[in-house]
Amino acid sequence: MWKSTGAALLVLATAGATTLATATPASAEAAHAPAEALESSGEVVVRDTTGGGDDEPAGSIICRFDTRGDRVHISSTANEASGHGWWVNGDCDTTQAVVMVQLQQYTGGSWNDVGRVGQETVRSGGGSANRATGRAACNSSATTTWRSVVDADLVGIVDDPFTRTTEPRQIPCRN
Repeated sequence: MWKSTGAALLVLATAGATTLATATPASAEAAHAPAEALESSGEVVVRDTTGGGDDEPAGSIICRFDTRGDRVHISSTANEASGHGWWVNGDCDTTQAVVMVQLQQYTGGSWNDVGRVGQETVRSGGGSANRATGRAACNSSATTTWRSVVDADLVGIVDDPFTRTTEPRQIPCRN
């Protein structure tokens, strides 16, 4: 169960792990909570854990958003593996998130980070103007299994790293 840590906000990520967020400036250290495996849906719920008086009990929902990503594919513009990440705002009081995408390929019996991490500060919704793109060169056409790990951090809310891992896919590309 949760113990009071003095954190002002709790981010409950329903797609992988439970994390904490604080309403302190980005330079302040975030509070920590034990990881808790949950069923993957992509939705993140931000909760107030301090209580704000009679009308705001501790645990009330502050906002919801989804972290999303497409399956890794071969880019239409270059001989590269490519994966996109974005976020969709449910009801959070922010207009932007910093989205990062790390591509991974499965080789040697494990997942390995490859290529250039894509990072963009974007508005909600996705589409070519509102997403980050991770890329990795195809050094051969050997069929390889790929996935991406997407992290969306809301601007103005400090949280520890919740990530969304996309469904693995085989493509004729090896880095």
